[in-house]
Amino acid sequence: MAGKAKAVAKVVKVGAKYGPQIWVATKALHGPAKEAAQKVMASEKARKSAYDHARSLADGSILKVYEGDQSLWLVFSGDTAITVYPVSPTPLPRLLQGADLTKRIRPEDRLTAKDRAKDAATTALRRGKPGAIN
Repeated sequence: MAGKAKAVAKVVKVGAKYGPQIWVATKALHGPAKEAAQKVMASEKARKSAYDHARSLADGSILKVYEGDQSLWLVFSGDTAITVYPVSPTPLPRLLQGADLTKRIRPEDRLTAKDRAKDAATTALRRGKPGAIN
């Protein structure tokens, strides 16, 4: 019981000392965190749409490419690029420049946790600041 009272007293002291700073930080970071979460949700929605479209094609596949800091999903029928999710004003041949076509994902392929972790790491590195790795 004495250990619990000591812990509660410590939490109250730390809360009183750093509480206002934490409040200001949460207010300041709320907007950027919300924006980043919306970006991830939009990318996931676009991936699902592209995946469903590729599944409806005879030899469909999808490929993730980047335009600036936005991730786009190209849908292929065989070796021909059909469309992009989300819709982008950039022409398909320009999006394909420098893309590694061997990394296309077919609907019948199952992604493992390792594959998803690799993709998340690559995406995180792309968000780095100038002068950072990649």
